[in-house]
Amino acid sequence: MAEWLEEGLVATINGVGTVFFVLILIAMVISLFKYIDKINISNLLKSAVKKTEPVETSQTNDLMISTSKTSQEDEAELIAVIVAAIAASLETSSDQLQVRSFRRINPTHTLWNRR
Repeated sequence: MAEWLEEGLVATINGVGTVFFVLILIAMVISLFKYIDKINISNLLKSAVKKTEPVETSQTNDLMISTSKTSQEDEAELIAVIVAAIAASLETSSDQLQVRSFRRINPTHTLWNRR
């Protein structure tokens, strides 16, 4: 009987120790996430693409002209998305909603950016 108790105790301690070790490891990995934004991966990828694939300037200018949107088109798309989201949350059609004003706020003062 004492042998079973001893084996059970050892197994419990090993299991709990393993779980805490893995949780500490996960906490360490999560703490490193704050450095990911500082690395700015997109600039690294862009510089790697520029080094490997040189593109003629006329092709890039045509591409930039064809894919660039004006700010009015961007605002119209944003308003459409906002109206669709509000209509979905109210469970109505977007015909009944009307946007009367649209004002951008400073992104540093939003509740989402407070830490």
